[in-house]
Parts: sequence; C-alpha cells; structure tokens
Amino acid sequence: MPQKILAHPLAHIAITFLVVFGIFVCVFPQVFSPLSWVVNYAVQLMLLYLLGGLALLFLKQPRLTFICFGGCLFLAFYLKFSIKNNYIDRWRNAILEDYTPNESKAIVKVGLFNLSNGNDQVFLAKTLRECGADVISIHEVTPAWVNWLEDSLKQTYPYHHSLVDIGLFGMALYSKFPMTSIDTFYYEDIPNLRACFKDNGSDFCLVSVHTEPALNELGNQKLKRHLEALANQITHMEGIPLMVVGDFNAVSWSTELQQFMETAGLMQSRNGFMDIQRTIGYVPIDHIFHSPRFVCSDFNNFSGINGQHLGITSTFQLNQLASYVKKTAQ
Repeated sequence: MPQKILAHPLAHIAITFLVVFGIFVCVFPQVFSPLSWVVNYAVQLMLLYLLGGLALLFLKQPRLTFICFGGCLFLAFYLKFSIKNNYIDRWRNAILEDYTPNESKAIVKVGLFNLSNGNDQVFLAKTLRECGADVISIHEVTPAWVNWLEDSLKQTYPYHHSLVDIGLFGMALYSKFPMTSIDTFYYEDIPNLRACFKDNGSDFCLVSVHTEPALNELGNQKLKRHLEALANQITHMEGIPLMVVGDFNAVSWSTELQQFMETAGLMQSRNGFMDIQRTIGYVPIDHIFHSPRFVCSDFNNFSGINGQHLGITSTFQLNQLASYVKKTAQ
C-alpha cells in the first residue's frame, strides 16, 4: 500500500516540493520571515532527508530516494561552506606535527557558561572549577548570583569583573590571568564587555556578548544592527589576538552570523568537533569565535545533571607573531 501511494505522481510532486521548500527556507530565511526559525534546525532537517531517503530506498522508490539524498547533500554543502573556520588547518597541522619540529605556541582555554540552566549550585560550581578554562565568561548574572560566584570561584580564578543585571544581560569574567584592561561598550542599552589579559608575556583580548532573542523580523533586524556595531568595534582591534564569546541567539550558518564573521574577520571554533549526543534537538546559539592568530585545538560542551545545556569551552593555540606573518604571506 505505501509503495502504491508513493508511486502516484502527486506524491512525487508533494515530496519534491517539501524538500525544495525546506532547503529554500534554510538558505533564504529572510524571504519567509514567519518561518525563519527553520534555519536553526538545518542540521536536523538534513538528517531527516537522509533518513527519508533510506526509507524510500527500502520501499524501492528510486526517484524519491534521489530527491531526498539530493536535499541532504545540498544542505550538507550549505552548512560546510557557510561557516568560516580553520578545521582544515587543524587537520593539516595534526598530520604535520609528526614530521616537523613544534613551534613555540601559547595555549589558552576559554569557557562560556549561562547561569539560567544552573539549578544545582553545587554541581554548577564544580563544573566551573573543573572545566579547565583559563578565562570564563559567565552570562545572566543577577544580584542573586554575583556573591555566590565570587565565593565559589575566588580560589581558582583570582581575577574577576562583574556587570550585574536583573534581566538577561548581566555577565562576569573570571580569569587565572591578570586583566590589563577592561571596559564596557553598549549597543543601545545592551552591554558588551571587553577585556585584555597577559599570559606569560603573550597578550590577548576577549569580548563577551549577549544579544536579545530574535523572535520576529524586528528582532532579526535588531540582532543584525547589534552585530554590525560589534564588528565595528572589533575591526579597530585588528592584529590583536582576539576571542569573541557569547549567547548570540543565532546559529553559525544564519545570515546574520555569517555576515558578522566575514566583516569582523573571525572564525568559528565549534566546527570540526563532532558531538553526536547533541546533534538531535540541539540548537547551538552560544559561540566562541576567534581571530586568525588563534588555532582552535579542542571544543567541549557541558551539561547539567538533567542534561540541560550549561556551556562550552574552546582551547586555542596562539601562534607566535613571526609564524603568523609567515603563514599570512604564503
């Protein structure tokens, strides 16, 4: 019976339309504003096309199988080429390490955590202390959290700065390294923290960001303007080893973040590190971006006791300036 229904021309037209429409909404979400949220689930949609193709292959429907596999392939290439990252360099460097002497590189690990899901304070404090990060950016820091954070982390992270807010935009930076400077710049009334650190003679900077959720077209436009203001600040820091961390409320392959990474000259640290457990149902809206002076060597997700998402960490190697200039020239 299913084979007879699927063999009907109307079934072919309907399935083809659904596959093409899903791809179109992911690639051009601004055309269908009410459905722009679909782009957040592009990975899940790609897997759905793959499973659908396998099911249709089992039901001996070659034309529909080709359509579903083709949709899966198109989304795979779209996701691959829409995100700027250096995971090819990471792979090449891993191969070459066995054949060439290692250059002197500074290593720094950065964490990003959101307190909104941290219901168990004992577990959260343990996670923050044991994540291994040298610098942690903590978001949604309210007056109820600020003293607890200082008491819980002061032994591990002697340097810190807090910006408290009763809503979404409170944030704090905790560091094992001295802060050489720290300041706040605003987009409208939304704060962004910028801090610079010194690690054994190597200087680097970090910008901590939290954008408003983009729930409609007006929210998307506000997110875009916030990212444009942020990129303008970052371009004035050209040449400085830089990381930009935050809850951006947008996925890496969204138009807004693609334009932001291109304008600011940043790369995504998440890609190239597969996390099968988080592929289904997980929408990655928290990110750690980095300038080309850094090479990301590791990326991790952290979950709470009940599986809720707590945060992420990235480990970076800071190439020495001479090595960076040589590679850029090549």
